[in-house]
Amino acid sequence: MTKYVWFERTLPDDIMAMLDSVASRLGPGIATPDDPLGAIGSAHAAVAGGYRYNAALFDRAPDLLVVVRTGIGYDGVDVAEATRRGIAVCNTPDGPTISTAEHTWALLMAIAKRLKQIDDDLHQGQVGPDYYGSNAGLELHGTTLGLVGLGRIGASVARYAQAFGMKVLAYDPFISEAAAAALGVTRVASLEALLPQADIVSLHLPLIPDTRKLMNAARFSLMKQGALLVNAARGGLVDETALLAALESGHLGGAGLDVTDPEPPKLDNPLVHRKDVFITPHIASATIAGRRRIQTRAMEQIRDVLQGKAPQHLINLEVWPRVLERLNALGG
Repeated sequence: MTKYVWFERTLPDDIMAMLDSVASRLGPGIATPDDPLGAIGSAHAAVAGGYRYNAALFDRAPDLLVVVRTGIGYDGVDVAEATRRGIAVCNTPDGPTISTAEHTWALLMAIAKRLKQIDDDLHQGQVGPDYYGSNAGLELHGTTLGLVGLGRIGASVARYAQAFGMKVLAYDPFISEAAAAALGVTRVASLEALLPQADIVSLHLPLIPDTRKLMNAARFSLMKQGALLVNAARGGLVDETALLAALESGHLGGAGLDVTDPEPPKLDNPLVHRKDVFITPHIASATIAGRRRIQTRAMEQIRDVLQGKAPQHLINLEVWPRVLERLNALGG
């Protein structure tokens, strides 16, 4: 039986060719904007990006065997519902690491050096005779970076920080003190212990019910006067109303955000127009190299599943016997 893979977006021809002799292609969803899911009904596999993969979507794709999320976070996929239906859920955790860590550092540098404000002042002719004396950029050497999450991306950001001569602290309940020390990072026992010590706080953790609006008014109040926030993880980690209040009061000195809630940010969001906030539209991993790694890992795992081989990054491990049963019923 012919198997079909549905795509949200078009992928490069050489990456799509990885499915030759394994499956045929459906979509992409962007080609039918009036009904992006129009072709998913025949799909046995889906490459997931921005859509919500929930019961309503699964109802439209009764033959779906696997959903591969292009990135680390899979909060857009209802894993419990997928498991109930016998659908494997995978991600591509190694793909975005380098590009996202580099972009985190770009955001950090932009707000530490006040580049948005300086660029805006220059273009508006507001660079006066004593502009040099009034600049309040932050020298990073000797400052403290607080990482919330010390996984693949957080660890890479830590290495960059050490090259700048920064002290690095991290809160991550899943990382041992010894593992943190091996990275040259000091592990702290709680978020509340980390926040008052850090000149810059950078978020690198998944969005789950327990982490939604993790950074709220109470936690912003624990941060140092003038401290900076960087978020290249998930917009829902931050209470944006509380962030705005902390910036307006002057308690925080700036924020660099690659993610917002919702995405992209609406133009009436006051954070968009602040000179002390630098925002990009969730494109941290979207370098040429980063996209290719993510897309290649996605294709490899879809190919494995459709050929009856357990994929490398299967999130709901318990579903695999059921997936094999459904695949065999298709003649796979």
